[in-house]
Amino acid sequence: MNLTTDEDARFTREQLVDSSFKMERLLRGLLDSRGRVAEKVHAIRKLGKSLRGGFALFRLGNHSSPEIQAIGRLLSGPRDAVSRMKTWRKIAWEGGGGADAIGALLAQQTRSAARRPPPETVTWCIERVAVARKHLEELPLETLEERISHGLEKLEKRVIRRCRKLDHCDIEDFHETRKALKAYIGAIGYLPEGLVSLVPKLVALSELLGDENDLATLSTWLESHGFTATFVPELWEKLEEFRSGLRAEVIDEISSLLSQDEE
Repeated sequence: MNLTTDEDARFTREQLVDSSFKMERLLRGLLDSRGRVAEKVHAIRKLGKSLRGGFALFRLGNHSSPEIQAIGRLLSGPRDAVSRMKTWRKIAWEGGGGADAIGALLAQQTRSAARRPPPETVTWCIERVAVARKHLEELPLETLEERISHGLEKLEKRVIRRCRKLDHCDIEDFHETRKALKAYIGAIGYLPEGLVSLVPKLVALSELLGDENDLATLSTWLESHGFTATFVPELWEKLEEFRSGLRAEVIDEISSLLSQDEE
């Protein structure tokens, strides 16, 4: 898709700049927060993924996007802890002492991770957002339309390429496909209404990939904390059953989307 006017390109940039200021406000909100901050961190990380897609749209993936990515990684603890706990509850495995031990440790880590970060850390995150926005603001206005056109084309091709690779069912490919899809959805969210319609199926596919990623994250946590298949084999069988079902559902959804695209 090509943007047809310079006005469209400037509108898109303004939307992205506004969102970067919103992220700064959310970050400052962590300093004013009392008690748990898990939901606020979730909102910040969710917006950060959208911003990274927006910056990639302007072909700033090697400049602005890493600044935002650093914030997401730094604040990953609270959100990852909550995600692990939610995923664990979805599995609803009743394995006696093993289940009790896992559930208790997950709950403890979720409570600990919910504490707000130090003011110095928040300040550092705000500086990262400012640097990312500066790269965008320094772009010559006459180049914006071309940048968006090429940026969107690159994001689209990346999604299609990643989706087609899932036929091989490599576990890491699911993670990479999710990242590509998140970037694309984030990017088109900044475009003027009517130029691109956000297909609901893309969002649904992203959520399926997110569920698969949550299971992968929990599996890694279990392994690193000693809850291996040697000690809780029934749990690992259930995890694999869940993941296999999700991967099959993802591949079916992708096959449907790709066939529509080829028609």
